[in-house]
This record gives sequence, C-alpha cells and structure tokens, in this order.
Amino acid sequence: MAFFSWQFVLFLAVSLAVYYIVPVRFQWIVLLVSSAWYYVVGGGLKACIYVLVTVVTTYAGAVLMDNMQRKVDEKLKAKGENAPKLSREEKKQLKAAGQKKKKRVLVLVLLINFGILIVLKYGNFITTNMNGLFEDLHLSGRLPEVSFLIPLGLSFYTFQTMGYLIDVYRGKYGAERNPAHMALFTTYFPSVLQGPINRFDDLGTQLFEPHTFDDLQFREGLLRMLWGLFKKMVIAERAIIIVNEIFGNFETSRYAGFTMVVGILLYGVQLYADFAGGMDIIFGASQMFGIQLKENFRQPYMARSISEFWQRWHISLGNWMKDYVFYPIALSKPFAKMQKTLKKNVNPYFGKVFPAFLASFMVFVLVGIWHGANWKFVYYGLYQATFVSTETLFEKPYADMRRFFRIREEAVGWKLFQMIRTLTILSIGRYVDVVPDMAHVIRALKATFSTFNPWIFFDGSLYEMGVDERNFHLMILTILLMAVVDVINERGQTVRGVIARQQFPLRWIVYLAAVAAVAVFGMYGPGFNMSSFIYAQF
Repeated sequence: MAFFSWQFVLFLAVSLAVYYIVPVRFQWIVLLVSSAWYYVVGGGLKACIYVLVTVVTTYAGAVLMDNMQRKVDEKLKAKGENAPKLSREEKKQLKAAGQKKKKRVLVLVLLINFGILIVLKYGNFITTNMNGLFEDLHLSGRLPEVSFLIPLGLSFYTFQTMGYLIDVYRGKYGAERNPAHMALFTTYFPSVLQGPINRFDDLGTQLFEPHTFDDLQFREGLLRMLWGLFKKMVIAERAIIIVNEIFGNFETSRYAGFTMVVGILLYGVQLYADFAGGMDIIFGASQMFGIQLKENFRQPYMARSISEFWQRWHISLGNWMKDYVFYPIALSKPFAKMQKTLKKNVNPYFGKVFPAFLASFMVFVLVGIWHGANWKFVYYGLYQATFVSTETLFEKPYADMRRFFRIREEAVGWKLFQMIRTLTILSIGRYVDVVPDMAHVIRALKATFSTFNPWIFFDGSLYEMGVDERNFHLMILTILLMAVVDVINERGQTVRGVIARQQFPLRWIVYLAAVAAVAVFGMYGPGFNMSSFIYAQF
C-alpha cells in the first residue's frame, strides 16, 4: 500500500480517528493493530513469518540477557549474614562470567536475524557468483538458485531490532517485558517500509505514552506529508523519466557530454526527492500521531565533504553503523594493538588515524553492500569508503595546506567550492548506481568526458527525452523551490512550522494549493508504479 495511494490516505485517516477516540491507555494497541494490518496487506501473510521470527527471537534474547544481568547484580549487591562476601577478584570473575553468557545469547540471535537477512537478500547473489566460480575453475556441481519472498522493510526492521538487542547487551537499558510492545516497535507502520532505523530508547518510549490531540502538531504533520508527496510526484517522477532515457539509451542514442551531466545531476535530484519525500510522508504521518521520529536528512547537498554528506544523508543508517560497527571495530583489541604498534614504529599521528581510517573504510564497504545484492554496490561502497576514510587519514595535512594558502574556512567562496567539489565526487560515484554493471559505467563515463556540447542547453534537445519543454521548465522551477526550502531549513527554521501557525484561511489556501499541485502537476503516466519509492526495496 503505497504512501501516495488513496488507500493509504483512507487507512491513515481511520487509524488517526480511532487512535484519538479510544482511551489513551489503548492508543498503542491501535498502532499495533494498524501496523499488523498494514504489514499483512502490504507484504502478504507469508512474509509475516520472517518478521514474527525477528520479534520472537529479539524479545526472548533481550529478556534472557536481562535476567542474566539481574542475577549477577543481585549477587553483587547481596547483603546480610547469609550473603557471601566477595573479593574484588571474585566480583570481577562474576561479571565476566555473566557477560560471557549474555554474549552467547547475543551472538545466537544476531546470527539468526542477520542470517535471515543475508539469505533472503543476498542468497541468489552468493549462489550465482559461486556457480560462476565453479565454472571458471571447471568444477562439477552447481548450487541451487532460489527466489525468496522478501518481506517489507527487511533491512530496516532487522537493523532496528538488532540495535535494540545490542543496547540491552551493553546495559544501556533493560529488556522490554511485553512481547506486544516489541512487536509494535518492530512493525510501526509509518517507518517499517523505508526507515528511519529507530532506537528503542527514543521511539520505544513514545509509542506507549499517552498522546492527546495537538492541533499544531497535526497541522505540521499534514503539511509535511503534502510536501513529501509534492517532492515525490512532481519532482522525482519527472526527473526519473529523463534519467531513464539518458542512461538507458546513451549508447544507441549517442548521448554524451553535458547530456550525461544533466542526467547524473537529475539522478541525484530524483534520489533526494524520492527518498526525502518518502521520509517527509513518514515523519508527517508519525507527527500526526504525536510521535516524533529522529530526522533522517539534513540538507545533504549543502555538505562540504563526503564525510559530512553521509552525516546528513540517511542519518539513521550512518549512526547505526557508527555505534554498532565502527566503534566496535575501532576500539577492538586488534585495532588497539595496531594503533600502539604504528605509533611506536611508524609515526604517532599515523598510528592515531590509520586504525580509524581502516575501520571507516570497512564500514562504508558494508554501507555499499547494504544498498543491494550486486557487485556494482560493492564498488560503490569502495568508492565512498575511499573518500570518507582518506578524509580521516589526511585531516592534518589538509588543515596544514589550508593554513599555508591562507584559506578562510568560513569564506563564502571556499564553502561554495567545497559543496561543488563534494557534489562532483558524489555524481561520479552515482554512475555505478544508475547503470547495470561496471562495463556500462566505464562507457558512460567515457561518453561524459569525450564530448563538449554546451549547446544542448539552447537547442531544445533536452526537451526530447520524455519530458516536453513545459514540463522540463516546471521541473527546474520545483527543484529551485526545493532548494530554497532547504536553505531556510538549514538556517534553523521550517516553512511548514511558519505556515502551520498562520490563521485558518491562509492555512487552508496552502493545503488546497498543495493538493492541487500534486493532483495537477504530479506524473501518473504510462509505467508509473504506485510502490516505486526507491528505498522501499530495502
């Protein structure tokens, strides 16, 4: 059930009405029933078995670890005549033994759930490549290739629940004792399809708190949903027509030079308007329930480096990787030993930054793989990892170079140069994403840099790629509108917040204008897919 379908609008309206009618102590049950219904309708009953396994194993594993920790704490805090007096060494051994038992449970549940993710999402990719390797080595035998039913939001709810499980293991908070609460946290319908990846100490507390109807919050949520629909239907769906034409036919139609540049820039626009538009719908719907999700985008194209871009783009994924992958690797004993050795035998600065460089590189390779079961995403991860990790490695030389050339960090010209440089690096990397394989990437890049044809901006050829002149100009205007809104948001204000506080007539003029803009200017032509949010496939 796509977020921009009339079925979803009706479903959301009914859910909201029931949510605010029932006594507040039953509100979470309304969310649970709505989420279950949404999941069954959207993913099918068979797919529910996977999410059920995740709910059961996560709940049981967390409770078991929590019980183990409680027993250890009781022994450590035991008082009275019959209580054994433990020495410092005995307390240390007791804690270590308890942590070891918890770790076994943690590893088992992680293996089950990440195993499901790997088999369902990457199983065919692995077997196909293994069979190819067998053929290259002239070995007999072939692994069976099976098409699996992939449940809605598999990567998102797996990362979300496993983050919760690791937090319980670390003692950040106790285990949730109500299995129905865990089911709601796992399947909360606004965010189950394409994120964000929520934390239990943030979302988990809000889901079960009472929420009275807040008119201002409701208005802001509605405006944000409309803005998300506008970005998706008016901007992204126009941009993708041109993108598909250019990169789908660049060899047969001999597209080259600035035509390819326009295509890759519009692909970046389409990605942002699609993904951020979906997030706006999710955040807006959630806000109407009185639940505030952590922001997943923060004006990413204003980033001045690749590292900063990833701190602004899909923020919840970056934070998850940082907390549960980067720090465990960077602070591990092998990396600590590596740091000590490099400081002693090579250079103190190099010894300090190289382990962080290596850990960062490994993380971004995983980020690339997370995006899909295809070698091109491995290369995409390697590309991003190279730039992000080298920023860490050469941070001091870069700073020395800026001081040598007397570059002022806050100078407007320098900021603009950094943003253009970052966008250029990102755009080149996206060739890997937009075409099917690396052979096409090389040919597409060659076509881009082999021709100088600035006249395409004046001869009307851009209006012959599936979008006529009127629609092309409308797309450019709406992209500029999106950019203006981002600039305002970057300054700490929100356009929707200002509009939501206006008097009734002005608010309704904006509501109706937004609905009319989506209805009139939205793209619903042949080939339009009502479930085509890009990140919904994850």
